[in-house]
Amino acid sequence: MYIIAIVALTAILVWFVRNVSLPHMYLKKIDQSTISNDRYCVIDVRDYVSAHNQPYPSAQNIPLSYLPRELKDTFDCTKDIVLISDDVRGARIAAKMLRKKNNRPIYYFQS
Repeated sequence: MYIIAIVALTAILVWFVRNVSLPHMYLKKIDQSTISNDRYCVIDVRDYVSAHNQPYPSAQNIPLSYLPRELKDTFDCTKDIVLISDDVRGARIAAKMLRKKNNRPIYYFQS
């Protein structure tokens, strides 16, 4: 009985650390007014329709579903990265992909 409880608590702890705690370690929120083009690469991971309806100046629109291919083919950024996303979940997913390619600080803001 105790073994089942320990296994269940361990599973809950692993889930919490993996899904709640860890993403905040490599993804930081940033204020939109502090973003400058000379300091950051700005990537808009929203879909094309959202990015077209509410464009962000000088942002490169790479929808989340196209991001792995773009990272493999053409993406090269030596600056810190700012992600524009509809929600934190999308920014976290994009940050995980970008971390594998580029070990620079990653920031985000929600549009």
